[in-house]
Amino acid sequence: MRRNWIIALLLAALTLALYWPVRQFDLIHFDDPLLLTECPEVQAGLTWASVKWAFTSVVIANWQPVTNLSFLAVSQFFGIAPGAHHLANAILHAANAGLLFLLLRRLTNFTWRSAAAAAIFAWHPLRVESVAWIAERKDVLCAFFFLLALLAYARWAKRDECCVMREKTAPSRITHHASGFWLALFFFALALLSKPMAVTLPFVLLLLDLWPLKRFTIYDLRFTICKRLALEKGPFFALMLLFCAVTYWVQHDYAAMTPWEKLGLAPRVANAISSYLAYPAQLFWPLNLAAIYPFPKSYDVTQTVLKAALLLAVSLGCLTQLARRPWLVVGWFWYLGTALPIIGLVQVGEQAMADRYTYLPLIGPVVALVWTAAEFFSRQRGGKIISIATTILILSALAALSARQLQYWRNTIALFEHNVAVTPGNSSAQFTLGLGFEHAGDTNRAIVCYRTAKMIEPREFQNRRSLASLLAKAGSFAAAEAEYQSLLADEPTEYLDHLGLAGLLAAQGRADESRVELNETVRLNPDCFEALNNLAWELATSPRAEIRDGPRAVQLAQHACELTQFRKTIFLGTLAAAQAEAGKFDDAIATAQRACDLAAKNGETMLLQKNRELLARYRQHQTAQE
Repeated sequence: MRRNWIIALLLAALTLALYWPVRQFDLIHFDDPLLLTECPEVQAGLTWASVKWAFTSVVIANWQPVTNLSFLAVSQFFGIAPGAHHLANAILHAANAGLLFLLLRRLTNFTWRSAAAAAIFAWHPLRVESVAWIAERKDVLCAFFFLLALLAYARWAKRDECCVMREKTAPSRITHHASGFWLALFFFALALLSKPMAVTLPFVLLLLDLWPLKRFTIYDLRFTICKRLALEKGPFFALMLLFCAVTYWVQHDYAAMTPWEKLGLAPRVANAISSYLAYPAQLFWPLNLAAIYPFPKSYDVTQTVLKAALLLAVSLGCLTQLARRPWLVVGWFWYLGTALPIIGLVQVGEQAMADRYTYLPLIGPVVALVWTAAEFFSRQRGGKIISIATTILILSALAALSARQLQYWRNTIALFEHNVAVTPGNSSAQFTLGLGFEHAGDTNRAIVCYRTAKMIEPREFQNRRSLASLLAKAGSFAAAEAEYQSLLADEPTEYLDHLGLAGLLAAQGRADESRVELNETVRLNPDCFEALNNLAWELATSPRAEIRDGPRAVQLAQHACELTQFRKTIFLGTLAAAQAEAGKFDDAIATAQRACDLAAKNGETMLLQKNRELLARYRQHQTAQE
C-alpha cells in the first residue's frame, strides 16, 4: 500500500513538472475572459453573492456550480492572474494521474501496468487542451470526481465481490458496507456538478462489474444477476437522467445546440462515425492537434459506410475476445459509451470534434492497449526487458510531444497561428487569431484575420461585426459603416449591429442618426445595458433642449444599473446625470457619490475625477449638460 502511494505521488509530481510552464501562460481569448476578466463574481472571490452566482448562473451555456466554486476559490487567494488558474488545472490533472493509477491498481492488482496506463493517459498530447485552457477547468475537475467515484465503488464492490456471483443474496447488497456505495454516489454528483459529461458513469460501473471486478462472467449472464447489478445502480441512473434533462434544458434554452434545420441528421451521424475513428487515430498519432476543428462541408457516403463497417468490425472483434481478454471489451465500450454525449449527435458548438472530449473516453482504450501489450510481451523471450524499454520510449515520446503542444497554448496568437496552419480554411480559427492580435494591439494584422475569416465564411456575422468594430476603432469610418450597413442588410433585426452603428455614428458627431440606432437597439433588446446607458446619457446631456428627456433617461439608466447590479461606475454616473436632468438632485447627489466610491474602489482614476466634478454641479443644482 505504501509503495502504491509513492508511485501515485511520483506520477503526479512528474505530470505537474511536465505542465509547470503553464504558470507563465496568458489567457486564451476564447472563453477564458468570460470566466475571469469579464466576470465580476469571480473577481470578487468567495462572497455570499458570488457563491449564489456559482449555483444559480449558467456560464457559457453550462450549469457547472462546482467548477464555478473552484474559480472563486482560486480567485479568493490568488486573484484573477492567469498563472494561478493555469496551475490549478495542472494540479488537478496531476492528481488525476495519481488517482487513475490507484484505481487501476485496486481493480486489477497489477502495479506496473497500472502505472504505465496512468502515465500514458496523463502525458499524452491530447490532454494539453484540457489542462492548458483555463476555461476547461470543468474537464479536469469532472474527471477528478469521476475517478474518485470509481475508486469508492471499486472499494465497495471488492469487499462483497462474492455475493452476486454466487446468487445467495440478501435483499440488497447496498446495505452491506454501504458507506462506499453512497460515497461513490456523492462523488458522481460532484462530477456532474463540474461537467455533465460524467452522465455515463453508471454504464462504466457495469463494465467494471464485468472486468476487472468479475461480478459476473460471460458464462453467468443470468437475468437475475444482470437485473440485480442494474437495479443496485438505480440511484446512479436516477442522477444520470436528472442531469441529462437539466443539461438539455440549459443548452437548449441558451441556444447552445445547433438547430436540426441548420444541421440535419445525416451530417451529424456521418461526423459522429468519423469522430469515433478519429479519436483513436489521434491516440496513436497525436500530430497536428488544434483548438478548433471545423465542421466538414460535406461527407463522402462511401467513406462513411466503410468507417461504420470498421467500427462494427472492431466492436465485434473485441466481443469475440470477451472470454480470453475481457479488457478489450471493457476498454473499447468504455470509449464508445463515454464519448457518446460529445460525439455530435446532439451538436453543441461549431466544432466537429475536440481534443478535450477525449479526457475520459480514451482511458478505456489506453487500459486495453496496455493490458494487451503486457500479455504479448509476457510470452516473449526477454519480454520484460523489451516491455520496459518500449514503455520508456513511448512515455518519453509522449512527454516530448506534450511539451511541444503545450507551447502553442502560451497565448492566443501562438495557439491560433498553429490552428490556422494545421486546419486551412478554418474561419473560426482565423477569427480567434484576429482577437489575439486585437488584444495585443496589432490592429492591422487583426483586420487582416477578420477579413480572411469573412472571405472563408461570409455568413458568420460575428466575424464581420468584429471587423466593423475594429475598422471604426482604427478610424476607417467609411469602411466600418459600409460593413455595418452590409450586416444590417443581411440581419436587420440584430440589435448588436444597430448598437455598433450607433457608436460609429456618435464617434463622427452624427448624434441624431446615432440616437435613432440606439432607440432601435433598445426596441430590439430592452435589456441591452450598453444601449440603455448610451441613450440615457444622450437624453440627459444633449445640448438641445428638445432632445433632453429626464424622466425617460432615468428609466433607461436605472434599468441599465439594475442589469449590471450597480457595479459599473459609468452607468451610475449616467443615472446621476439623468436624475439631475429630471430635477431629482438629492437622488443625483447620492448616486454620484456612489459612483465616486465605486471608482475609487476599482482604481478608475479618470472616472473618479469626472464624477467628482459632476457631483459638485449637482450640489449646486446644476445639470450635467449646463
